[in-house]
Amino acid sequence: MAERMLFAGMDVGTSGCKMLVYDLDGNIVYQSSRKYQEGGSGGHRELNPEIVISKVKEVLREIATKCTEGIVSMAVTSLGESVVCLDKNNKVLTNSMLTGDSRGIPETQEIIDILGADRIFETTGLPPNELYGLPKYMWLNRNTNAIKDAAAILYYEDFVGYILTGQRKVSYSSAARSMAFDIRKFEWSEDLLSLAGIHKEQMSEPIPPCTVIGMILPKIADELGLNKDLKVVAGGHDQICAALGSGLFAPEDGECGMGTCEFMFTMLPKVMMTSYMKKNDFTCIPYVFPDTYLSSIEVTTCGALKNWARDNIFQGINRKCQEEGRNFFQYMDDLARDIQTDIMILPQFGSAGNPDLSMDAWGTITGLTIHTKPEELYKGILEGMAFQMYLAYERMQKLGTTMQRIAVTGGGAASELTLQIRADVFGMEVDSLESAEAGTLGYMLMAATAVGAYSSMEEAIKKTVRIKKRYIPDSDMTSYYRKKFENYKHFYEEMHDFH
Repeated sequence: MAERMLFAGMDVGTSGCKMLVYDLDGNIVYQSSRKYQEGGSGGHRELNPEIVISKVKEVLREIATKCTEGIVSMAVTSLGESVVCLDKNNKVLTNSMLTGDSRGIPETQEIIDILGADRIFETTGLPPNELYGLPKYMWLNRNTNAIKDAAAILYYEDFVGYILTGQRKVSYSSAARSMAFDIRKFEWSEDLLSLAGIHKEQMSEPIPPCTVIGMILPKIADELGLNKDLKVVAGGHDQICAALGSGLFAPEDGECGMGTCEFMFTMLPKVMMTSYMKKNDFTCIPYVFPDTYLSSIEVTTCGALKNWARDNIFQGINRKCQEEGRNFFQYMDDLARDIQTDIMILPQFGSAGNPDLSMDAWGTITGLTIHTKPEELYKGILEGMAFQMYLAYERMQKLGTTMQRIAVTGGGAASELTLQIRADVFGMEVDSLESAEAGTLGYMLMAATAVGAYSSMEEAIKKTVRIKKRYIPDSDMTSYYRKKFENYKHFYEEMHDFH
C-alpha cells in the first residue's frame, strides 16, 4: 500500500496556536495545540511574541513525534494586523498590539488629515479605522524605539515562516490588514509606511497565497524533529483561510465565521473602492483565487455578547445548568426555539461592526416589561446579531454581490437555533459543515495545492469541504422577520450613536 501524503496547517491566534495534519480527503490525522494569554490593561491588549513562538515550537515538536510518516508541506495562518519587530539578531523588541487595543485612535484621524480617507481606501481597500495596523504602528514609532531599531517587521504568519525557513515572505491577505498595502499593485505603499517611520525594506516580500516560501531550515528540522524536506507555503489572514476552508469559490457563496466576533465574506464582482463602501466601512480584500476580491461585514460582539449575558444576566440559570451537567446555550436554545418576542437588542456592547465600525459604542435593549422571560431576552440577543448582520448585508447588496447561500463556521455554528434564525432573517440557505476547523482546513488546502497534490483549488474544495446540515428558510418566519427588521432599522438609526 502506498504511503499516504499528509499536509498541515498552523493557526496562530490571539489566545493560542494549533496545528492540524490532514490527508488529501480532508480527514484530520493528527493535531496539537497550546494556549497562551494576552497581557495589557487600561485599553491595551498585547501578545508576547517570544511566548507565542515557543508555543508554536512545542506544537511542531509534538506533531513531529506523532506523525512518523512526515508532512509534505504546511501553511501558516494568523491573527490580523499585529506585528513582531525583530532586531538584526532576531531579538524581539516589543510586545504586539492586538485588535481592540485602544492605541492608534488619534493617529487614525491624523492619517486621514494627511492623505485623505479616499486615497487611503482606494489604495488599501480598507476604510481608515483604528482597527487596522497603520495607526498602531504610528503609535509604536512615537512611543518606543521598536520601529527604529527593527531589522524586520513581520506579521505572525511570516514571523513563523521566517523562523522555520529563514525567508521573509508574507501573503497578500496578511499584508492587506496593515492599511499600508496597495491591493492593486500588490506591493507596500511607501507613502503610507512612511507615516509610521517604516521603510519598505523592513517589511517582508508580499507574495500570492499558495506560494512555496522555502524548505525548513536543517537546524530547525533537527531541533523539532520535523521532516527535513518539509515545504512551508504562504497562508494568510485567518479569516481568509476560514473562507477557503468553508468552500467559498463562487459569487453565489458566502462564508460567516461565528466566534468571539462574527465575520462574513461575500465575493465582489470586481476590485472596487467606492465612496459608498467607505461610508459603510465595507472592505475590498484580495482573495486566494487570482483577480478575485471579497468584501467583509462583521458584528464585533458575537460569542463575546452571549458569554457576557450567560455570566451576568443569566448567571442563576447558568449555575443551575452547571449543577445539572447541562450545556447552558443548548438549554436556552431549547427554551427560546418556538417563541416570538417584541424585544430588540442592538448588539454593539462596547464596539460596533458594520455599517458604522467603531471601537467605542454602546448596546441597547428595548421591549422589556415586568413580564419578560429570560428566554425572550436570550432570543432577542440571537435575533439582534442576525438583524445587525443583515442590516450591513442589505447595504452591501448595492455593490452587486450575488450571494445565495452561507456556509457558517466557528463556535456559534454549533447552535441550530442560531443557524435557523440566520436562514429565516436572510431568506437564504445556511449550511453547517462537517469540519469544525475551516481555518486549518483552508490552509491545508493551500499547502497541498501549492505542491501539486491537487490539480486545482476547486478540486481541493470539492474533495474536502462537506456539508453537515442545511437550514432552509421558513417562509412564514422570513415574512415575520422582514417586518421586525423594518422596526430594527428605525431602532438602529435612533440608537447606534446615542452616546
